[in-house]
Amino acid sequence: MTTPGSGPTVGLIAPGKIGLPFAANLIADGYTVWGYRRGSMADFEALGGKAAGSAKEIAERVDVIYTCVTSADALDTVISGEQGLLTAGRSDVLVVDIGAMALSRKEAARDVLAANGITMLDAPVSGTPPMVAERRAVVFASGDETQFERVRPALAALGSIVYTGAFGSGSKMKFVANTLVAVHTAVAAEAIALAKAMDLDLQQVIDRIKPSAAASTMFNVRAPMMAENRFRPVKGTVAGMVDVMDAIKATAAEAGATMPLLSATLKICEEACAQGYGEEDIASIISVLGAESIKAVTKGIETAGTAG
Repeated sequence: MTTPGSGPTVGLIAPGKIGLPFAANLIADGYTVWGYRRGSMADFEALGGKAAGSAKEIAERVDVIYTCVTSADALDTVISGEQGLLTAGRSDVLVVDIGAMALSRKEAARDVLAANGITMLDAPVSGTPPMVAERRAVVFASGDETQFERVRPALAALGSIVYTGAFGSGSKMKFVANTLVAVHTAVAAEAIALAKAMDLDLQQVIDRIKPSAAASTMFNVRAPMMAENRFRPVKGTVAGMVDVMDAIKATAAEAGATMPLLSATLKICEEACAQGYGEEDIASIISVLGAESIKAVTKGIETAGTAG
């Protein structure tokens, strides 16, 4: 067993749903982890983490900082705000962002840091909090390869690691993966809703589809939950998926890509949030497929699908 505090010292900004299990694994691996977020740090300290009073203090104490914020605006504040990283006046720290946001915003943050002599890596995590806790998430790391190798051992506390190359390619890869997760989940919900409407034996449907070419990982994982209207334990929240899909749509628009299926899935998830399912598992979107707002959103798609 690794002795606590026997390894390197790192910083973690915004230890939340993903950051907390990441911190727990780092601490178990012997790292000393300094953390900062607005609000109580009691859960972080209970893991053995050390609470700092600001992002500036984190930058003063450590050489490698992991950021896990939920929005680009939050990342901007962490970097450039009052008591932000830059106010520490250091140029010898490495920033590793493991969150997801529109790529142009993350690139802008990288450029601000670079102007102050600080390197940033893009290393978004694909996975849920339980997957991180069990080290089964996937990290799509990108940016300076030498600096990536420096933090590879720490990133392994999240799960498996894929180095994708130039800065931003990690986010792009995550967006491709999450597009599949989101749309496959929506299709699974629609299929189970159809089976329910036709009064089929849902267990038989699941048993027959799982080994077939029609199955997907999302169907295999979430169809049983949908069939039973059982949305806990939460593998990934609807609200969290909305955040990621917003980032995907923004980046897709910048790239000139159209996303009709993702857009429809986003509307379904937004309706689920409006109906109180935001913190439930994504499987809960099956509960809103009959909503009038969803019928209106999908009418154009259905019309296009039957044209000709």
